[in-house]
Amino acid sequence: MENGLSKVTTDRLEVLASLYQVSASALIEGSIVTKPSTVDIDRMKAIVEAVQEVVNRLRVRPSPVKMGQAVAELYRLEIEHIVENPKAEFDPNRHLGIIEAMFRK
Repeated sequence: MENGLSKVTTDRLEVLASLYQVSASALIEGSIVTKPSTVDIDRMKAIVEAVQEVVNRLRVRPSPVKMGQAVAELYRLEIEHIVENPKAEFDPNRHLGIIEAMFRK
């Protein structure tokens, strides 16, 4: 496909989108970000802050591993949300219930 010897079909486009975990429209539009950007770093920062706020409010002392797992999972959920809804506003607070469930005793 890259060198023009074969055509891009809708089936191939769907397979590629699945492999790269993006939407087919993102492939067509070229709206895929391939490396972390300032926006991604800001998103990660907001997720860390949201997790820390919940941890403080619940007065728990999770291990670094548990904190890392929580941040990674929330970031993954946010990325899925943004891939599905590219124009959606970023808001890590949409996951406060999940964060609370992760750290409740």
